Amino acid sequence: VVRMAWGLAVVVLFVALTAVMTYPQVRQMDSVARNEGDALFSTWRLAWVAHILPRDPFNLFNANIFHPESGTLALSDAMIVPALMTAPLIWAGVPQLLAYNLLFLSGFALSGAAMFLLVRSLTGSVPAGLFAGFIFAFLPYRFMHYAHLELQMSHWMPLCLWALHRTIEKGRIRDGLLTGLFLALQCLSSWYYGIFLS
Repeated sequence: VVRMAWGLAVVVLFVALTAVMTYPQVRQMDSVARNEGDALFSTWRLAWVAHILPRDPFNLFNANIFHPESGTLALSDAMIVPALMTAPLIWAGVPQLLAYNLLFLSGFALSGAAMFLLVRSLTGSVPAGLFAGFIFAFLPYRFMHYAHLELQMSHWMPLCLWALHRTIEKGRIRDGLLTGLFLALQCLSSWYYGIFLS
């Protein structure tokens, strides 16, 4: 119970920090803040997955662009996991840009919380975990790529490294499976980071 309370407090802290560090994004949740092209393209990718999954999942990659070409979703990073994260929101009628922005901002907060977990487990220090989480969540690189949703989806990397360290330390199959799962989730969230992490 104490660990869950700590975890929730850390996530809430990074959500608050995200609201401050990305301001005024939280006031513009129904629009894109900068570089509309990539943000709107990412919104389309998320919406396409939500649209096609309940109708014809076997045609997921045959997106409705570049007709008559097939497999067109694979011409860019398909972001399958982020799309699955937003699909329930879109199915519930949440506007697509709002779903995009919620996912986009979650990338900052979840990355910070995940890095906190990794550094806290390695050092035993809460301040070191918070500092590392802050740096990882809000480094200038993220703001240079503000319009690239897939480059905000980095939270699986520290979780993968956390599980890898536990696998090496404890030798449990469960931790090894978690390492593989987090690596797969990273690859399906951002191919760029999946390749770098591999």
